[in-house]
Amino acid sequence: MDKVTPPSQSADDDRTTSTGLARYAFEYIQAARLVDEDAAERSPHRATSPIPAFFLAYHGIELSLKAYLRYRGLSPRALASKAYGHDLHACYRKAKELGLLEVFKEHPNDRHALHLLADLNVNHGLRYIKTGAKVFPSWSIVDPLAVRLHQAVAPLAGFHSFTHSYPAHA
Repeated sequence: MDKVTPPSQSADDDRTTSTGLARYAFEYIQAARLVDEDAAERSPHRATSPIPAFFLAYHGIELSLKAYLRYRGLSPRALASKAYGHDLHACYRKAKELGLLEVFKEHPNDRHALHLLADLNVNHGLRYIKTGAKVFPSWSIVDPLAVRLHQAVAPLAGFHSFTHSYPAHA
């Protein structure tokens, strides 16, 4: 029986590219937007977007940040470590430290949306039912953050992005 040799660290580094992370980010954000649009069409007076839309947006934002961090040289192992993992705050801090704000114009609502999403996802709260009161951000601040962040990062990573614009955030 042949022994399976685990891939080397350099092979993992070669497979996990900023382009690939940007692609996944795009697809998660695009899916979030579709879920939100579908819910709005079905229930126009719904007070908040569906939880899956928030989860998809959260993950898309995380992947956009990781695409930037990978572009700036962080290894896949570092991105998956406890230092960053699924921690939006840690990823955002590191990305800003590495120059993100040179390409991404931060709007005052962006930090608020990021904070509320991170709070909702404590202990994977956007994936699994957690009882108790929750504060959901308005989709009107989550969508612009996700789309604009991807639009800032994707060209660096060599991937296309959304054509939608948010004049109030310019």
